[in-house]
Amino acid sequence: MHQAREKQGLVRTSRVPSLSEFAPRFLKWVEASTLEPATKRYYQYGWRMLKETDVARMRLDHISTDAAEALRFSGSGVNGNVALRTLRRMLRKATEWNVIGFSPRIKLLKEHGRDILIDPATEAKLLAVSPQPLHDVILIMQDTGMRPQDVFRMRWEHLDWFKRVLFIPYGKTKNSRRWVPLSERAIGALKQRGVAANGWVFPSVYSKSGHITNVAKQWIATRKTVGLDPAVKLYCCRHTFATDALERTGNLAALMKALGHTDTQTAMRYQHPGLEQIRQAVEERNREHAELLARSEESPHKSPHTPEWVQ
Repeated sequence: MHQAREKQGLVRTSRVPSLSEFAPRFLKWVEASTLEPATKRYYQYGWRMLKETDVARMRLDHISTDAAEALRFSGSGVNGNVALRTLRRMLRKATEWNVIGFSPRIKLLKEHGRDILIDPATEAKLLAVSPQPLHDVILIMQDTGMRPQDVFRMRWEHLDWFKRVLFIPYGKTKNSRRWVPLSERAIGALKQRGVAANGWVFPSVYSKSGHITNVAKQWIATRKTVGLDPAVKLYCCRHTFATDALERTGNLAALMKALGHTDTQTAMRYQHPGLEQIRQAVEERNREHAELLARSEESPHKSPHTPEWVQ
């Protein structure tokens, strides 16, 4: 009776499956759904991580918030959250399908690294040693702010060479499907790529989709060669573009269109006007001090009121 009251439903007499037993049904739904291909790969990868944990052998109705918080995954919080978001989606589907009475709250890990900026010197080092296609992926992300999957799915017919823009037709929202401006550097890199028969800018004979879907191995090897911290992710290229574009233009609306954002608060995290004002104040102070010192050195007679540090 207590279970019935807490779960707000009837007590089930049939055996509740474990997460591993439930997984085939969930994965079949993922494959047959209208989810974006990248989202499908996301959940498939998340399950591959989950099936190596103790929670995979637990019954669905025994998986609690505490059990999820006890999970540990290799890599950063970004990687761990792939598994946790997958677990959260699986439990919610189990609730929708009336397999369990309710789904527990799954807390995500703190993510670090995406807010790191790639300065010009670091960018030069990365591009100097990056193999293809990683080299062009980095360059295009730095100059357009596109997500990695948007770069991977670029098609030649979506390029407007005259207006120097690229159309991104993918995404769940209207803002995701957008035009992106191309820099001269990005256009130069694209013109050097050979046009594949299947129309993809980054074709792949190993992928069912016909285009590349990942450059993780190349990125990790290149990052190690350059000597960057593992916290520096490929996604930092998008953050670098957004931060620099907003600081130089101050046009938040235009940045949101370029990034495909619908939430103003999401785009606002790239804005640091207070820090820039402080930097400018310090620079102005330093210039004034330098001018004062220069005048005191040029004057043959020092005033008795001149501070000792100037004399």
